[in-house]
Amino acid sequence: MSDVKTHDAGRISPALIVLLSLLTALDAMAIDMYLPGMPDMAVAFNTDAGRMQLTLAIFLAGLAIGQALYGPLLDRYGRRTPVLAGMALFSAASFGAAAATSVEILMVMRFLQALGASAGLVSPRAIVSDRYSDGEAAKIFTILMQVMMIAPVVAPVVGGYVLGLGDWRLIFMMLGVLGTAGFFWCAASLPDSLPLAKRTPLHPRSILRAYAAVFKNRRYMLYTIASGVALGSLFNYIATSSFIFTHFYALTPQSFSYIFALNALVSIVAGFISVWLLNLGMSARAVTILGLGLHAGMGLLLAVVLVMHGVTAVGFTVMLAAAMGSLGLIYGNIMALVMQNAGSSAGVAASVMGALQYLISSLIGYLISLFPQGPLSLALSILLCGLLAIALCTQVRDA
Repeated sequence: MSDVKTHDAGRISPALIVLLSLLTALDAMAIDMYLPGMPDMAVAFNTDAGRMQLTLAIFLAGLAIGQALYGPLLDRYGRRTPVLAGMALFSAASFGAAAATSVEILMVMRFLQALGASAGLVSPRAIVSDRYSDGEAAKIFTILMQVMMIAPVVAPVVGGYVLGLGDWRLIFMMLGVLGTAGFFWCAASLPDSLPLAKRTPLHPRSILRAYAAVFKNRRYMLYTIASGVALGSLFNYIATSSFIFTHFYALTPQSFSYIFALNALVSIVAGFISVWLLNLGMSARAVTILGLGLHAGMGLLLAVVLVMHGVTAVGFTVMLAAAMGSLGLIYGNIMALVMQNAGSSAGVAASVMGALQYLISSLIGYLISLFPQGPLSLALSILLCGLLAIALCTQVRDA
């Protein structure tokens, strides 16, 4: 792959980045756009909120399974064909969800939709790893992660606006149109970055060998686990922050939405700072550890203040924004570090990274849920996740 990387190093295509950003954002759009319509969907299907929440859980399960499946396909058929298949499946399932006549059919369509969206999560990682040098890859991954931070903030707003124009079915139709646009855009302009000579056969023994090589790669696994721990900190924040702000600080849901958007904005700014630091010559590893240090440090500061003095809603918001904003320094760079150490099977490596990130972050969320939830538990989880991720990253030096 070195010949391709050398050829493209320093030549970052804005059009390609925009296309990869669209692919990366598909899952977040599919998760969050339909949230405003869930109450109406429950009424339409004569079901309860629990069944509607299950449609979201099924989608997340589809993402985890899909990411694991696409790796061997990307290494066998190249980067382009699996993406086109994924976009076609996503579009068809979106239109199928719009036409669903029962919640059971909707669940099936959501699962298929997630399988299609998985291509948009895995393929950009492999494409960037194929085409760009390590430094340029870190910058692009940072941009893609900024898109992933923006999408969950924008998607519910877009969904609410679409809901004002029609019923919930229109939301899925919009997702279908978005997937169709992605299909034709990929068909027209997405290059296949994996040469025929580097493709691996789709044979059980070859697939097992590729997965075994990835799991035996200590540097890759350390960075992958560290990225999952950092993602677990973010998921825990997403899961608990609404409860904390509305119950402990008695803020309205609308006020919380502004705070959520603020944290995303700070993370985006941190992403630009990350690119600036990379341009100054800092390594992706150094920026990652800097971000993790800030993340853990803000968790420690917040915990100390909460224990000693307590903190107002404004103070909690500011310190939390700094803690979560520091993730903008981490995700793109740690993703680049993972893919730098992926070996020859970038597709399998990208899929394993995605699946392990979801598995580890879910496990962290479960463990944290066993303890009483509140501002202090959130601060401590930020501190512990940051310290654990730092410990994992610093072990790579001796790997």
